[in-house]
Amino acid sequence: MLTQNDFINIEKQATAIYENLELEIIEEIATRIARVGYANTVVLNDIRIAQEMGALYTDIISLVAKYNNTSYEKVAEIFEEAGAKTLNRDDFIYKEAGLNPVPIKRSRPIMQTMSATIEKTTANLQNLCMTTANIAQEQFYNAINMSYMEVSTGVKSYTQSFIDALRKIGQQGAMIEYPNSGVKRSIEAAVRMNIVTSVNQTCGKLQELRADEVGWDLMELTAHSGARPEHAEWQGKIVSRSGQKGYLSLDDIGYGKATGFKGVNCRHDWYPYYKGSVKTYADEQLKEWGQEKLEYNGKKMSKYDATQEQRKIERVIRADKKELVAQQKLLTSNNKDIDVEQVKQEIRNIKTREKQHRDMLDDFVEQTGLKKDNSRLVI
Repeated sequence: MLTQNDFINIEKQATAIYENLELEIIEEIATRIARVGYANTVVLNDIRIAQEMGALYTDIISLVAKYNNTSYEKVAEIFEEAGAKTLNRDDFIYKEAGLNPVPIKRSRPIMQTMSATIEKTTANLQNLCMTTANIAQEQFYNAINMSYMEVSTGVKSYTQSFIDALRKIGQQGAMIEYPNSGVKRSIEAAVRMNIVTSVNQTCGKLQELRADEVGWDLMELTAHSGARPEHAEWQGKIVSRSGQKGYLSLDDIGYGKATGFKGVNCRHDWYPYYKGSVKTYADEQLKEWGQEKLEYNGKKMSKYDATQEQRKIERVIRADKKELVAQQKLLTSNNKDIDVEQVKQEIRNIKTREKQHRDMLDDFVEQTGLKKDNSRLVI
C-alpha cells in the first residue's frame, strides 16, 4: 500500500529526473529568436530561419539525450522503492493472517512485471521528451513570423514584439506531444503524471500477483480528504476481486479505466482486508470528508475544488519563472537592435508579478488551511 506521503515523494522524485531540461530548452529557443534580428530591413530571411530551426532541433535532441542517459536508473529506483514498500506492507497483513508469502525477489512473476514496467515507462518518457524538438521548432517559427508581421505593419515596436513572443514561449514552456492523440503538455506535467500513474498501476499489478499467490480476494481501498467526487463514492470501502456479493466489484471502482481506481493521477491504493475485521475508515469519517467545505474570500468550495485552484496558482508561478528565463536570454543576446532598458523593465515587471502570485498563494493556503507544496513551485 502507498500512502499520500508516498505519492508526494514519488512526484518530487519524478520531477527531479528532467528538472532542468525545460529551462534549457526555453533558453535555446529564446537565444535563437533574439539572434535572428531583422530590425533594419524588416525582411524575413528564410534561409537564416531554416538554419536556426535545424540547429535548434539538433541541440534539443542532444539535450534530451543527455537527460535520457540517466533517466533509466532514476525511474528504476522510484519503481523499486514503491514496489518494495507496497508489498512489504501487504505481506505484513498476510503474515498476520497466518500466510507465508514468498520473498519479493524469489517471486518470478513479480520481478518480471517490475522489470517490464520500468523498461516500458522509461522508453515512453524518452520518446515523449524527444517530441520537444519538433514543438520547439514550431514555437520558434511561429514567434518569428508573428514578430515579423507586427513590426512590419507597425503594430508593435521591435523590442516589444520580441518581449511578447518570449512571454508566450515562457508561459507555454517546453512541450511534449502524445503521438496518438496530439495532446500537448509541459515536460514537467507529462513526466509527473506519467510516472505517478505508472507507479500506482504497477504496484496494483504486483498486489494482484501477490494476492493470487496466497489466494486472497478482499481488498480495502484507501481514502483521503479532498478526493475527486467520482472517487469519493467508493474510497474506504471493500472490494472483491472475484465479484462476491455484498462488496464492490472491480467494475464498480472503474479499475483499469483512465478515470477510475489507479487511473490517471489517481492517489488511491488498496491492501488486503481480512473478512470480518474492523475497517480502517469509519463511515462517519468518509461522510465527513465527502461534505468537507473550505472558504476563500467568503466563497465556500469543496476541498477537491480548492486543491485544483491551488494547482492553478502554482502553474502561474512556474510560468512566471519560465518567462523570466526567456527574457533574461533576450537581455544577454548580441542583438544590437534590442532596447535593453525596455527588456530590463519587463524583467522587473515579471518579478513583481511573481511576487504578487506568491502572495496570492500564501493567502490562499492560509485562508483554506491547505498545505503549501514548495516542490510544485520549482522548475
